[in-house]
Amino acid sequence: MSKFSTKLKQKQSIVPQQIIKSRLLELSVDELEKDLENEIQINPVLEEKSIEESKSGTHSDPFLNQSSYELFLANIPQTIDVSDDLIAQIDTLDLDIKSKAVAKDIIYNLDKNGFLDIELELIADNHNFDINFIENVRKRVMQLIPSGVGSKDLQEYLIHQIGDKGSLANEIVKNYFDEFLNQDKYKIKEKIKCNNEDLDNALSIISEQNFSPLLDNDLGDENVMPDAIVKQKDDQWLILINDRFLNKYQISRDYFNAAMSSKSSKEEKSFLKNHISNAQNILDTLDYRSTILKNVIEQILLVQGDYLSGKSDFLNPLKLEDIANKIGKDISSVSRVIKNKFIDSPLGLVSLKGLFSNALIKKSGEITSSNELKKMISNLINLEDKNNPISDSNIVEKLKENDFLVARRTVAKYRKLLGIKNVNHRKEK
Repeated sequence: MSKFSTKLKQKQSIVPQQIIKSRLLELSVDELEKDLENEIQINPVLEEKSIEESKSGTHSDPFLNQSSYELFLANIPQTIDVSDDLIAQIDTLDLDIKSKAVAKDIIYNLDKNGFLDIELELIADNHNFDINFIENVRKRVMQLIPSGVGSKDLQEYLIHQIGDKGSLANEIVKNYFDEFLNQDKYKIKEKIKCNNEDLDNALSIISEQNFSPLLDNDLGDENVMPDAIVKQKDDQWLILINDRFLNKYQISRDYFNAAMSSKSSKEEKSFLKNHISNAQNILDTLDYRSTILKNVIEQILLVQGDYLSGKSDFLNPLKLEDIANKIGKDISSVSRVIKNKFIDSPLGLVSLKGLFSNALIKKSGEITSSNELKKMISNLINLEDKNNPISDSNIVEKLKENDFLVARRTVAKYRKLLGIKNVNHRKEK
């Protein structure tokens, strides 16, 4: 092997396994492939196997200098998952236990862009708190860093950011948001009665704002590679994890031998052993990622198997903490595992996060899901007399007859989510 140089590589941080796990766990299979390709560029001891080596299925067994970890831990840039950071911030707030529980529930129900991905009415029903109490807690959450997390939608988030920066900009977002989205400057100007300069300044203020609290990569829906394939055979689920990376990479034998050679200097040996340790941590994490992903999917299938097989039209209640308790991991780990992950199922390509559904408790004590409630509301309205449609209050009463005990506000919220007009607009004329 030619003489290698440590000078170009010594600034590369050697990352301990717990941080590598946090980073690699949340990557999709496509993102993971790109990350590993980048890792090869910065870590000279990690290499891609040849075709012959990959077929052999053999794994290298390098010497690891684990005792050196304490020496460089202090120099590692600490990274933390956004949800973990938000939870940590909540723990420092001057809030009572109930408020903190609600605040954390809000954090666990953020979408990848930082917007609230659950109805406030459902949180209120689940905690048996007044909705105004839930709203006040949400406003506190919006003051965390990054500011605006927990916003209901883009409109609210823009208003939150603009604040006192411009009254005209705020007025446009509050009252003429659709016109702003359509870039209909003429209609905005006509309604507000302002000059071109003031309008341009206001629109400039709006355009300068972020358009989501968390700036995350949108996977989109094109060419998404599933992280696992699930198939049902003889009432048993088969899970195939897309872990083609497990046997694709190895630690360079040349660099490993150099680390063990008496001819190598002390500086060279230290450099090599640190990078070998880092590379081995990555390989171990790939194995760990496959194992925990399979464990999570197994538990999800136990709950949502009927839905994925087409036997049920709606999801069963399932929360992150349910899975975490079953597999003996913390909620943040499960959150990372399902982030941006898709499975190829009998229903097609399905997001793992989409298989989690909040629970509702019926009058009888039976636990059901919000999806079942939406289905029931939709069915009741579809069967109504169009000349005498039922009101939200009537729906509440009919739901009680079917064991559902929910507030009128919850019915109104779900009706809107279903795209169903209110009773006055549904009446045939």
